[in-house]
Amino acid sequence: MLKGERLDRPTYSFLHTLDEGNTATCYLTYHEVYECPIVQKTISTLGMPDVLAREPNLLKSIEHTRILKVWEAQWDPDPARKHLDAITFTTEYHPGGSVLTALNELDQFGPWRAMQIADDVLVALEVLHEQHHYLHRDVKPGNILLDGERRRAVLGDLGSAARLNPATGGADGHVGSPLYRAPEASTGLVTARSDLYALGVTMVEMLNGPFPYEDLDRNDIDRRLAEGRRSLADRYFELAPWVPKPLATFVRSLSNRDAERRPADAASALRKLRDLRVVDWRRGSGSGLLGTWNGSWPGDVPRPRQLHLEVSAKDIDRGRNKGMVELTARWRRSNGKWRHYAKLKRRSDGSPGELAKFFNDVDREAQKAPTV
Repeated sequence: MLKGERLDRPTYSFLHTLDEGNTATCYLTYHEVYECPIVQKTISTLGMPDVLAREPNLLKSIEHTRILKVWEAQWDPDPARKHLDAITFTTEYHPGGSVLTALNELDQFGPWRAMQIADDVLVALEVLHEQHHYLHRDVKPGNILLDGERRRAVLGDLGSAARLNPATGGADGHVGSPLYRAPEASTGLVTARSDLYALGVTMVEMLNGPFPYEDLDRNDIDRRLAEGRRSLADRYFELAPWVPKPLATFVRSLSNRDAERRPADAASALRKLRDLRVVDWRRGSGSGLLGTWNGSWPGDVPRPRQLHLEVSAKDIDRGRNKGMVELTARWRRSNGKWRHYAKLKRRSDGSPGELAKFFNDVDREAQKAPTV
């Protein structure tokens, strides 16, 4: 309790519980003096590895806009937690929740937002790896916190972080959420590239939508990891056809099963990401490989100056081409008339590969257009 705390006017007002886990409980509270929402996280340090118990200290020692900010910490005064040696610390509140929150709400991130969030996480990892010599070891959707618009992110939960061993260049690999754990963890050692792998898997979900968590077999995940494989079969890592090819290539490089084929570090991954130029595609209607998608180009100019695009994939239900899929695309400037990319119109067999090729062709045409 802070010196001078008035019992009749407590500093924090409880709002509601945010999350309850095996090692921590998070609450949303309101700071009556600063007049803003604050997150309180309570962890038991009893029998806990030192690395988990020192999370508040580690977060406090790393001052950076892309890493969760700690305000204060204290031994938890609740008598019911006295035997647990519990610590409660307070952090800034992020109204957008986490990437996991957004995925569960079926939020469509699209390429641009996924890239911006990945950019922020890579900046955080570069600071953590290079300046402070720590691995995060638990990068995942639930540990990436978002602003109100869900466009910017900070990396949180350093409860699994470990100092890099100068002799091995890594740390113990038997830590972190299995779904996002790198294949090389089976050797007992993870490196900075393992954090990049976890971000790559997270980007797969941001671009494709959440994995079918309830259908996944934990025993199968554990078996695959023990064999030095990715936690899920390759089909889960196949990106949707409308994910731009340069971005898909980047995500595949992060989530590659072979650590040596991933970027060497967060800084080099960040440079590659910032060099990407892609159309921002979002599904407008339909499901599966049929429907319409809306796109914008380029991303670094105001919306009125952007090129607006639409791709359509429709079943052909009559004539000699019945059973095939008609692919069309059109474009317009803001408030302008739609114009078709007549030369791109085609019939396809409806396969993901054919749809991906069509999107690539539309992307190339869009990027040829002069910026207004």
